[in-house]
Amino acid sequence: MVIWVYWALLLVVALIGIAARFVYGSPLFPRRALHLHHIECAVAIAALLALGFHCAAMFFSPVVDAVPGLQGPANAIRALGPVSQIAYWAPAVIVVIALRRVWLPAIAAESAALLVVGITMFGPFALAIHLATIAAAVAVTVALGVALVRPGSARPETV
Repeated sequence: MVIWVYWALLLVVALIGIAARFVYGSPLFPRRALHLHHIECAVAIAALLALGFHCAAMFFSPVVDAVPGLQGPANAIRALGPVSQIAYWAPAVIVVIALRRVWLPAIAAESAALLVVGITMFGPFALAIHLATIAAAVAVTVALGVALVRPGSARPETV
């Protein structure tokens, strides 16, 4: 079992990022920031919530299993088989696609962070390494959202 301090610190990182955004009122790097269409923002948030569910299913099984209807999907995720792979990789790719127009070095960092989380989850890596990659991915995602994303009504580009 992972100690609660780890999860509390990840939550604090996310809350500090959100608070900084509300206090500052706009992206921290306005020259590099990009207006994302509401649809792109909604898709990215939904994919991040799916990734959060994957993480919760793995690390908070008693809590997830207590919610009616979630025990079956959570058990499939915990098995680390094909369903778990799809449940991780599909939302990870969707996050990258939804944020594809963000400044290239930032989206490259996000892509790399999500890739390494997946590799350390499904490969033969120690839990400590996997947890470090999760922390890095949370930090990169929060930084990207705080510094470079402006939710707005900009028209999404076609792929």
